[in-house]
Amino acid sequence: MATVIDAQLARAATRDATEPTHSTQAGWRIRSIGGLIGLVLVSLLVIAALAGPWLTTIDPAKQNLLSRLQPPVGFGGSWTHPLGPDELGRDIWARVLSGARLSLPIAVWATLITASIGVFLGLMAGMQGGRWDAVTVFLLDVAMAMPFVVIAIAVTASMGGGLRALMVTLVATGWVGYARIIRLQSRSLRGETFIEAARAIGAGRSRLLLRHLLPNVAGTIIVLATQQIAAMMLFEAALSYLGLGLSGETITWGGMVAAGQPNLLNAWWVATIPGLMLVITVVGFALLGDWLRDRIERPGR
Repeated sequence: MATVIDAQLARAATRDATEPTHSTQAGWRIRSIGGLIGLVLVSLLVIAALAGPWLTTIDPAKQNLLSRLQPPVGFGGSWTHPLGPDELGRDIWARVLSGARLSLPIAVWATLITASIGVFLGLMAGMQGGRWDAVTVFLLDVAMAMPFVVIAIAVTASMGGGLRALMVTLVATGWVGYARIIRLQSRSLRGETFIEAARAIGAGRSRLLLRHLLPNVAGTIIVLATQQIAAMMLFEAALSYLGLGLSGETITWGGMVAAGQPNLLNAWWVATIPGLMLVITVVGFALLGDWLRDRIERPGR
């Protein structure tokens, strides 16, 4: 009898050590709901960006001063302009869709470029050490010491406005997070047994980086990239708001917020609606990134 009880206690202890508790499972369920919400919000943003021309027939640049600053539906407006027209009578719904078609590709491309640069520098610095590590740390210190707005002003002054200057600004400031985190992870991984074994059988530097280190930091890269897409959209909007991004004729959410600011007291929706779209986008990508992190870091995976 004692032997049976001891065996049951041993199995229970093993189960408790390997299975998550009910509170942890509840936390995962809550975060899974948040991840589902984030996925829905991000999916709606992608649909709006891709299917924008089919979601409205109104030209986002067409002006109609007779209908300027009419309220949206639910606040006395009509379905002709569901989100209302702006100060020049341009349809806000059409302009929000047009801004999504521009902001999302800019954020995705900027994220891909910054991730490539930051991950490469982080892997090389963490794996090689020595001069690679010293140069990378120096570049990180310089990049972190210069404020984002200062870099944007310098790039705009030297290159002028436009998409190229905007991309240079985003890339010049966006690679830092990847390089810092991947460098630290690579330094902790380079002394692991599987790295030493790969070196012992003659694996070269490229194979060590691509086949051994990169797969072990891929989860971190995915989470960082997911969250940085929203950050890039926010940075692009901030630069457009400050006049350091795209030209005023280009429709962006940041430019819409800046244009609607003078009418904030008498027509709050002109600036609030594009600002709310930015908030929803950031929240959606943040929830999706947190869910991906939990799935990657979940015990047993």
